[in-house]
Amino acid sequence: MKFAYIDESGDAGEGDVFVMAGLLIDAYRLRKYTSQFDQALSEFLAKHPAAPKELKTKAFINGKGGWSVVAPDERKQFLTDMCDLAVGVSKIYGFGMSFQAYSAACAAGEYTIPGSKDYWPLNGMFISGLIQKKMQTQPNNKGLTVIIFDDNKVHMPKLSDGLYYANPWFDGLYQQSKTVKGKSVWQTPV
Repeated sequence: MKFAYIDESGDAGEGDVFVMAGLLIDAYRLRKYTSQFDQALSEFLAKHPAAPKELKTKAFINGKGGWSVVAPDERKQFLTDMCDLAVGVSKIYGFGMSFQAYSAACAAGEYTIPGSKDYWPLNGMFISGLIQKKMQTQPNNKGLTVIIFDDNKVHMPKLSDGLYYANPWFDGLYQQSKTVKGKSVWQTPV
């Protein structure tokens, strides 16, 4: 069994870039490396008792919300170590977009994907499709993948509906293959 934790960053009011990324890890590694992460975080917070107890990455990077008590180089090194740990034991799937270019394409009628007026569930569908497509190519991959999105009360119902009642437009992401005479043959979406 695999787990994918998906989170996003970016807001049209703060800048032009929206990024959504998913971290995919198998259940065994999840247990093993969660304890390593928890230990590293506990040690880091113990060295800085005046720092906040919740790790919000944006505030942590920018030294906001109480994180200014920790030197920038130390914050950077901690994040680098955590990213190195994640990259070493998992796979990361990401997607970035420009709010300005996306809005212009939608306004011009050039972007006619179902649900295209709402970028968050659309990006969630895309990341889910990337993960599924990659897992289809893995040998002996008969387990389930549990997808966990960061809490978003406004968009999650739309994403759940989009995944369950997927429009045929998304079939290209989920290309299915079958073996014919010992070779993989991709089935074309209907």
